[in-house]
Amino acid sequence: MDIELKQQIDSWTEANKHQNVIDFLEGISPANRNFEEIGLLARAYNYNGEYEKALVLLESIREAGELDTNWNYRMGYAHYYLGRSREALSYFTKADELTPGDEDTIDFIRQCNIEIPFKSRVDAFWSWFLQNEAELSRMVEKRNEYDSDVVVGFIEQGTDLIAKDVHFNIGGDYEFTFSIEDNEHLFYLYPYLISRMPESLEGKWHFFPYNPGMDASFEFRMHGIKVNMEEVYVYANYDDKQNDFAVSFYEKGLCSLPEEQGYGTFCIMMEIMLGEGLAFRYISDVERADELRGDMFPLTTLRKHITQTLKEHGKEVFENPKDVFVTYQLEPEENEELRYDVAIGSTCFSHLISQYYENDTTIFDKINRFGAQAVFLAFPYDNISAEQRKLVLDFRYALEDRITKEILNPEGLGLLLGGAMGTCCCYMDFLLYDVNAFLEKVVPVLREYPQYSFYLSDFHQNCRLTRLSDSERKDC
Repeated sequence: MDIELKQQIDSWTEANKHQNVIDFLEGISPANRNFEEIGLLARAYNYNGEYEKALVLLESIREAGELDTNWNYRMGYAHYYLGRSREALSYFTKADELTPGDEDTIDFIRQCNIEIPFKSRVDAFWSWFLQNEAELSRMVEKRNEYDSDVVVGFIEQGTDLIAKDVHFNIGGDYEFTFSIEDNEHLFYLYPYLISRMPESLEGKWHFFPYNPGMDASFEFRMHGIKVNMEEVYVYANYDDKQNDFAVSFYEKGLCSLPEEQGYGTFCIMMEIMLGEGLAFRYISDVERADELRGDMFPLTTLRKHITQTLKEHGKEVFENPKDVFVTYQLEPEENEELRYDVAIGSTCFSHLISQYYENDTTIFDKINRFGAQAVFLAFPYDNISAEQRKLVLDFRYALEDRITKEILNPEGLGLLLGGAMGTCCCYMDFLLYDVNAFLEKVVPVLREYPQYSFYLSDFHQNCRLTRLSDSERKDC
């Protein structure tokens, strides 16, 4: 396309004169329009609210456009505004793969995921499971008759309703185990998934939100070696202050592997024995020993050793990080972003907090891909005295309890992750399984407290705030 002509089209677009673009490009015979001109006409239709016309044009150049960023973005745009969030998500995701980091594309991906909330995805998965329970049972009962790839592919039809790349194991006595695979955010999602299991499956099927661990020994094969679990010896050094363990290991075959392979193989074996929750929560470091030492003991007894050590030190044993709340202190800073005034807080999701201050959205986006959303409610207060701060803090605690008991728990809408006290604002942190349903329930509650103005924010910087406490929600 001629440069001056392209500049004219862009000028009309920036001035929201989309009909001018349409009139001009429609003046070109369809037989003579090239790929770029068809794409620009589709863009103008999109911006003019004529989404079906945009789709017809884009479909006509699908073969040439499937690996084009703009084509995928425009397809996603049209589908999104036609209310087809799942279709839109696939196109925006492809656009992001082709050209990573575009803010508009990322915003659409996040919004599409919100429109397909985790709560409804979970219900869809269980509906699929019930419909296919007979075939799934046969796969367990006659596993030798099924190709493993066929089984995995079949089950992925169900797990893909939750999110892509959901890891799982099926077998044993009708056991279905979801796997965390070092994705910390799944500790906060999968327990809810399991809690929604239909009653009709109870007594037959056994579902686990993550690998629960075991004590029995078995032979493990990887990287060309085979190792019996009870022949791997370990030592676990307990740090009472940090409440965690540094583990060293030794087994001749395992230690003969290149360091990275040996380390990785042992970590997999350790996680199988301990369970994903215990391993994630309590193992701080792993190293390979040069030789078998007298103070080492079999890997098969490591789980027992850890739990006994914790109890001997008066510590409670937690299998899931979401159940462990810690207190943190910060030095308030001058900053336009919220939460920089925080002096003290508590959380069960420390990495989410730290990534907020690092301006890193990795965990936030991983959660969002499942249709869940990490958010916080903020409300300013008059910080005029220690007595006033105490009253505000007590109010925050009471409101957190009320939201949890009246909205989150009964409706299955999410988790309270913690809260914080700043010099200007108070904060309540949530992981929501259905943002829109939560807002419908929480706004009437917040309006019972007209002395405060409440704002909702996603759990990352540079995002839009939504005011919740006026008669109508509005951005501010």
